[in-house]
Amino acid sequence: MTKERPHLGWVRFITILAGIVTVLAILATWVDRQVFDSQEWGDTSLKVLQNPEIQQQIANYAVDELYAQVDVQAELKKNLDDINNNLGDALAGPLSGLGRQGADSLALRALKNDKVQNIWRDANLAAHKTLINIIEDKGTYTSTSGGQVELKLQPLIIEIADQVGLGNQARDKIPDSVGNIKIVDSEELSQVQTAAKLIHGLALVTALLALALIVLAVYLSPGYRWLTLFWLAVSLIFAALFVIIIRSVAGNVLIPELADPDIQPAAHAAWNIITDLLKSVAWTVIWFSVALLVVAWVISPVKAAAKVREFLAVPFGQYPGATFGLLGLVAFIFLIMGAGDGREFLIRLMVVVMAGAGFWFFRRQVMLEYPDANYSSLKEFGERTRDRAKGAWAGRPKNINLPKIGGKDEKGEGEAETAVLGGPSAPAAAAPPAPAPAAAPEGSRLDRLEQLGRLKDAGVLDDEEFAAEKKRILGSE
Repeated sequence: MTKERPHLGWVRFITILAGIVTVLAILATWVDRQVFDSQEWGDTSLKVLQNPEIQQQIANYAVDELYAQVDVQAELKKNLDDINNNLGDALAGPLSGLGRQGADSLALRALKNDKVQNIWRDANLAAHKTLINIIEDKGTYTSTSGGQVELKLQPLIIEIADQVGLGNQARDKIPDSVGNIKIVDSEELSQVQTAAKLIHGLALVTALLALALIVLAVYLSPGYRWLTLFWLAVSLIFAALFVIIIRSVAGNVLIPELADPDIQPAAHAAWNIITDLLKSVAWTVIWFSVALLVVAWVISPVKAAAKVREFLAVPFGQYPGATFGLLGLVAFIFLIMGAGDGREFLIRLMVVVMAGAGFWFFRRQVMLEYPDANYSSLKEFGERTRDRAKGAWAGRPKNINLPKIGGKDEKGEGEAETAVLGGPSAPAAAAPPAPAPAAAPEGSRLDRLEQLGRLKDAGVLDDEEFAAEKKRILGSE
């Protein structure tokens, strides 16, 4: 076994290690992109606000803050007293209660407005910018000078106040401190800064390390590299599925512990939206693993895979310039798609280098296997396939009786046809031959022959059946 599969123990260890590192790479990549990518942060925050459950909670929060700062009943009493001194005391209380109920509905409707959603997104981007400045020691807040990261929702509350008719009062009476949601406290800034910097580097290191482990495992397994690629793909798929399962379990465990029962539906919705990128990264790993499975099959000793290699030996052997030029164009497009992010570009570059080396070794192998490969075998395969298709068509079931659809004329015609064929349920060729009558009038025989010809022209009878029936009719002489 050792001679047949050298370094088998090390290859198995590296395969398992690659799966573990892939789990870390997926998690670190998700946190890194969610924290450091402003576009991703803004898009995610907008998706959060567009969720109905979360809209309901934000609308309730905004109206609560509005009514806590504005004495709606007093404002109504003042306006009613301007009309009639007796109306204020009598109607201000009931109207304020009705207004509170209507304000919830109006606030919920306002959150569906593009202007309000843009205010929410701008507030989240401002909080994100402050967080990045803290992590990178930029701006007025650093890890040593103190401060905190807040999501400032006062503009959102004032905009909702405009929708419910209390905009002027809200602008005058709501201070800047209202509607500020603390994201990171000043006492936690140092820990956040350290953790963020660690994750920022870990995302790149773990991704590159996982790719390097794949290369090392393949290098250490001469003679059974297809099997190594297969198990590497399986290991990566299990790693990605593990992350997807952890995402689901963590949400079901953490949210009941951290959120009150009345806001748990919104918390679940927010968790699913925020971790949607995590699921997307995991699925990217799965599709990469599927590609490895395809490569493993192509280089395997399976007979069908050998035919594929023989086919690929033609472009790689006879047209290497055009083949590698086309692959180079695909690689260039793949690299350009990740040019906006330096870390992603490095990962893509390593994938391209791995793929390029793989194609070069694959070409060398197929040239050794099929030095004189051409498309003649493919032509022979096509001819064999065509002959088999013709044989299958020739041996298809024939004379299948289908139900007639139509009126009495069609039914009568069908009965006449089946009467000539010897019965309503069996074709004439399969029915036992009827005893020939002693003699048949000449006119009757001609009529039957004419009818037989019409059935043949209509496709009811094939040549063999027509000949058999004609012989039977003529044999009645």
